[in-house]
Amino acid sequence: MQVAVTVLGSDRPGIVCDVSTLLAEMSCNIENISQTVLHQEFAGIFVVTLPGGLGETEVEQRLTGVLAPKGLQISVHSIDESRNYSPPQTEPFVVVSIGEDRVGLVSAVTCVMKAYGVNIVNMQFVSRSTSFPGQTVAIYEVDIPREQDLSQFMTALKAKAAEVGLEVSVQHKRIFADTCRI
Repeated sequence: MQVAVTVLGSDRPGIVCDVSTLLAEMSCNIENISQTVLHQEFAGIFVVTLPGGLGETEVEQRLTGVLAPKGLQISVHSIDESRNYSPPQTEPFVVVSIGEDRVGLVSAVTCVMKAYGVNIVNMQFVSRSTSFPGQTVAIYEVDIPREQDLSQFMTALKAKAAEVGLEVSVQHKRIFADTCRI
């Protein structure tokens, strides 16, 4: 059985060590980890395979018992391995938006993405960027379905961006990565 273990709390050295050690003590195998820190707040997701006989409730209770006193919130839920979902063929792109900070910017961009079946796989949003003073910068790594008309998506995205005062660019991820290396 696979579970997703979510860990939230004030950042400090050793959080990944503490969580991974407790999981190892329960003979849980970590399959994948993604973690980040925003404004000194730690957020981590651990995808874990449980050994036979161990359930998600026991894992959550053990982790919470040790980590809650250290200021961490734990959530454990099973991953439905029988999902019969076949994602569409996609191409990876990077969408960058820059503009004056105001309410609703993320919503405006992501609602266009949703309307065109674009999946966000990673995102960073920085308010008051040092590179662009007084501006917000959002970088969305997205998967765009191959059957999607890219020019229609870009037209709709640029129209919405202009409406809310954003500049937006869309580049294939390989081109974006190559440009950043130069």
